[in-house]
Amino acid sequence: MDRRIVITGMGVLSPAGVGPGALAEAVRRGRSALGPITRFDPAGFPSRIAGEVPEYDPVEGLRKDQGRYVKKNAKVMARDIQLALAAAGRAILDTGLPLGDPNAGEPVLPTIDHARFGVIFGSNFIPSELDDLAVPVRASSEDGQFSLKGWGEHGIAQMFPLWLLKYLPNMHACHTGVLWDAQGPSNSLTCSDAGGLLALDEACRILDRGDADLMLAAGGECRISPVVLMRYCLLDRLVTSNTDPASACRPFDEARGGWVVAEGAAALMLESLDAAQARSATIYGEVLGTGAGTTTAGVNTCDPDGRAVATAVTRALDAAVVEPADLGAVLAHGTALESQDRSETAGLASALGPAAQTVPVTATKGVTGHMGAASGLADLAAMVVLASDGHVPPILNCDRPDPETGLNLVTGKPQPLASDLILVTTNAIGGQTAAAVIRVNP
Repeated sequence: MDRRIVITGMGVLSPAGVGPGALAEAVRRGRSALGPITRFDPAGFPSRIAGEVPEYDPVEGLRKDQGRYVKKNAKVMARDIQLALAAAGRAILDTGLPLGDPNAGEPVLPTIDHARFGVIFGSNFIPSELDDLAVPVRASSEDGQFSLKGWGEHGIAQMFPLWLLKYLPNMHACHTGVLWDAQGPSNSLTCSDAGGLLALDEACRILDRGDADLMLAAGGECRISPVVLMRYCLLDRLVTSNTDPASACRPFDEARGGWVVAEGAAALMLESLDAAQARSATIYGEVLGTGAGTTTAGVNTCDPDGRAVATAVTRALDAAVVEPADLGAVLAHGTALESQDRSETAGLASALGPAAQTVPVTATKGVTGHMGAASGLADLAAMVVLASDGHVPPILNCDRPDPETGLNLVTGKPQPLASDLILVTTNAIGGQTAAAVIRVNP
């Protein structure tokens, strides 16, 4: 990249709590945030555990007019959107930019050019809540069977008129843009696991070519719903041992059993180094390079040789002008689903070459479970905090590392952080991969 792009604000909501510090502390202490599902009764499902975000104040730190907007529109925001909006707000507030006094007639963020403030959000498809469909489906049924004719004559009329707005995956960016008057470039990337880091990739490219002054890169997803749980159970992707949630998610471990569903959101504010220094902003890190790839394996699987992961990692390293041996750590996606783990480790081993044997590789999902599109950015934000420790934390529950990884997995105890260069990766089953190289504490 021609322009130096830095991180000046971070907002995270994860099962470990609110803020990147809460996630970093849980990872540092090896404290799992997983437990029984409480959002609904999961008794009929093979998998009944999850990583749920604790209670939080959705309007904390906002102006009163913004708070009214959030509360008024909550009824048309699925859980994914609510989490995303809260993380975005926290990242913006974290920048130190003046909020503006509505009593004095000031607009929100009065010191910025709103036409040059943009938002890119990574998301996933959002399934309808069963309560929103139950009455219309009953109205459409004839003799106990769903009828398309009944749906047209009786069911549609029972639907909440703004139903679609509640579940559109571009509403993360929509509500954030409205709430903060972001008039610049805006996009929504419905790319599942890879969404957050792909948002970072696009946001950095927009800044690099000078089309914005400030870009919010974010990702948010909630995988804790009956419909999502049903789908992933049918696809055989979830842990089915429910007796000990704290040890259920086992990234890169020989005894791994699959995903533990979770929810979360993460957002980073990005701007040029010159602009950040000019306003004496706190700088958390610098984005040196990003990369993306696409799997060729098929809809519900990953490349066995990890070529899509290798493509994203190689592109990120090349863009950053960084050699694999220069990395201080790799923060891997590590979902604990065997096919996905092995694809990722094969790709990392290929892209890192000989350095794969020495660069420490860690992962966080033993703590949080799988937060989908929020994962990559949440991991990045946590690593910014953890880097101050000077070491790389171990992978929770990776007690018997898969001997075929070909990587220097951090297990048991921390390893030294050899440099301030961090590689973060994500990969979606049957979809896209993304990677980013950042310099922490520049």
